Amino acid sequence: MKLTNTKVKSLPIPTDKGQVFHWDSETRGFGLRITSAGSKSWIVQGRVHGKTRRFTLGPFELLSADEARKRAQAKLLEMYDGKDPQVEKRKHKAQGETLREVMEDYVEHKRTKHGPLRPTSKDDIRRCVEGTFSDWADKPVATISRDACIRKFRELSRTAPVQTNQSFRNLRALLNWAREKNATADGTYPILPVNPVSQMFRKGGLVQWNPERARATRIPKDKIGAVWAMLEDHANPDQNITTTCISADLISFMLLTGTRVGETSKLTWDHVNLDGKLPTFHLAETKNHNSITLPISSALHDVLGRRWAGRLKGNKYVFPALRGRKGYLSDPRALFKKVSEVAGVHLHPHALRRTFEDVAQLVGIDSDKRRQLLNHLASDVHGQNYANNPDPGVLMPAMKKIGEWITDQGGIARAAATGENVIALKA
Repeated sequence: MKLTNTKVKSLPIPTDKGQVFHWDSETRGFGLRITSAGSKSWIVQGRVHGKTRRFTLGPFELLSADEARKRAQAKLLEMYDGKDPQVEKRKHKAQGETLREVMEDYVEHKRTKHGPLRPTSKDDIRRCVEGTFSDWADKPVATISRDACIRKFRELSRTAPVQTNQSFRNLRALLNWAREKNATADGTYPILPVNPVSQMFRKGGLVQWNPERARATRIPKDKIGAVWAMLEDHANPDQNITTTCISADLISFMLLTGTRVGETSKLTWDHVNLDGKLPTFHLAETKNHNSITLPISSALHDVLGRRWAGRLKGNKYVFPALRGRKGYLSDPRALFKKVSEVAGVHLHPHALRRTFEDVAQLVGIDSDKRRQLLNHLASDVHGQNYANNPDPGVLMPAMKKIGEWITDQGGIARAAATGENVIALKA
């Protein structure tokens, strides 16, 4: 049957199957598909490299039989020349995919060995695309060239070299994602045959990663007591606003436990046990994906006791935010500035983690227990199979020593500031 507009209109809708095909008697491979929902579409079917390929030309309502036949003949010639119409369609679609579209697909579907990306990782990638690469965000990734990346990298490196490194690592991951998701079955890449970020860093390339020095800042030993005394003063609700008190307790918690700011700020009350023979807190979401339960020392119990007394109704977080959608205090920047002034060095949250390690060494905690307290995963056989007791009670003596040393230093600093007898104070 030769397919014409009149004949197609008279063809029945299938009721006993999902779809039926009607093939044209004049042009081999040209046909019409009708679904049980009443949809009619022109199709063409041929062979490419020995494999059958079927391609939709368009809906019957928009294409006449004559126009559809012409398109079918053109597609059949392409298939005869070895071009797969499905591959060509994907290539065309890939050419128009923007960096923002790639980003959204990446954050939704990317999986690591630990599972989906964390919210913090997703936020970092979004900030990268919508901030650092905002002028590229709505342009096709296929247009991002090596030369454009080189110019951008050099420009950004002048003012923020370390942040530029991280931004381009994120961009490299996104472009790799775009390449792989559009790769064909035979392993060819319709877009970005070579990742332009990887290309510019190749051996003998035109740019090199900016040097990154490991940070080593911490609170000097002789300033820890003064810092602790200051935090205690700012945690007093009778003398400070609520946000200041919460910030002081959050920083105190980090100093007494060595936890990261992201782990601390997201701690919820259902993961804190203040009562019982062994008070503990549990970190469910950690940087290395190793959840851990740690003991609560007396000094830490005092901090959490203040937070419990000042908890906000309807808020599950130990260190709540008074405004904003997050619900938790994530950046005690204002008080950190004051901590830096007392310490005499510019500090950031991770400096408290190094300070915790220093104090642990000072009070004689062995390396295995320090590693466990900091939730560092062991790489040696002994650490992996022996020095890995998950019982938080094993770590209580160490946590107690650290807390007592810090609070003692705070008492000494306060006595020195007020002229009290330090020996009498200790007694």
